[in-house]
Amino acid sequence: MDVILIAWRNLWRNKRRTLITATSVFFAIWFALIMRAFQLGSYDLMVNNIVHSYSGYFQVHARGYWDHKLLDNGFIYNVKLKNALDSSAGTYGYALRLESFALASYGLQTRGVMVDGIDPVAENRLTSLKKKLVNGRYLDPFDSGALVSHRLATHLKIHIDDTLVIIGQGYHGYSAAGVFPVRGIVNFPSPNLDGRLVLISLSAARNLFSADSMLTSIAFNVKDPDSYNKAAIQLRDRLDPGNYEVLTWDEMMPDVVQQIRADSVSGLIMLGILYMIVGFGIFGTMLMMLNERSREFGMMVAIGVQKSKLTLIMLAEILFLGLLGIVAGVVAAIPPIYYFYIHPITLTGKMADSMIHMGFEPLMPAAWRVSYFIAQSSVVLAIICIVMLLPVLKIRKLEVINALQH
Repeated sequence: MDVILIAWRNLWRNKRRTLITATSVFFAIWFALIMRAFQLGSYDLMVNNIVHSYSGYFQVHARGYWDHKLLDNGFIYNVKLKNALDSSAGTYGYALRLESFALASYGLQTRGVMVDGIDPVAENRLTSLKKKLVNGRYLDPFDSGALVSHRLATHLKIHIDDTLVIIGQGYHGYSAAGVFPVRGIVNFPSPNLDGRLVLISLSAARNLFSADSMLTSIAFNVKDPDSYNKAAIQLRDRLDPGNYEVLTWDEMMPDVVQQIRADSVSGLIMLGILYMIVGFGIFGTMLMMLNERSREFGMMVAIGVQKSKLTLIMLAEILFLGLLGIVAGVVAAIPPIYYFYIHPITLTGKMADSMIHMGFEPLMPAAWRVSYFIAQSSVVLAIICIVMLLPVLKIRKLEVINALQH
């Protein structure tokens, strides 16, 4: 307690120096938290757009389907498979899909589209599809109508209750042709999906493509987003690897993962530069303080204060300085981070167009995670601990006579 009390009093003998040093730590941790919060928030938004717009956290396909996305590479949904899926740990729902490509037409307008047969109830649980509805009504489980993506509807000049004609190739070469009244228009953030997606009920898709009991994919949601890999591995172990493949969203979309990693590395480099500047600032302050107090240290040792106790006092002073800056920085960063977590910044102009073109919502949210508060605080504390080596070495090499003559 004596060491702590002496160290605390020593801090306020020179208030200006203490405040300058603590403020440098404060701004370092504050800028680091704000910058990292927006960076991680943008990654979370990208993943959320991908996962909750369409893909799910992981999918089950027939083996080889992902490399050759053909209706003939689908699989039969049977009781044995259903039991394996229902008993898989870590998941809380999955959506059955039958997907194929076809030609969609209305009037004189045509376009190649992806026809997706879905279970409307399960799909809404997975991707919140009903919230993407901008006009019309949602599908019923055995509906004979269709939902058309917004950009596709604009291109085809089709509206609610108009009839969409779909022509394609069914299972094993059967011809596939059907007419579907438009029940609703849905808007997807991804331009790739929004420009070519037609959604019909699973029963209607099986009838259209002559593919009874067939599926091309099963998309999964998970209880804990951080544990989707574990859930996918557990399901992979339950299924026959000769017949099925289980792929996570990052395995299906490696380009997005590489983009996130590259951007994260650049952000970490910027943080590293910031921490390096702060580290040298604290180091310079400590060096100046030690030189100013050399005579004081010499007198203390001369009157009998052990060097070990003097070292502890100095270490406590530096630790207090660091903790003052860290605590103040964290407390000051919490309100803006939480605000932008609840109210993301809406991007406009060219930046918004660029985000939409890449398939993501034009938003910039902040991430709200305890882990990165701890991580950034730990890094700054580690820098301070490294700086602590300077007074330890200085006091150990202290020569009383030279110090008193300083």
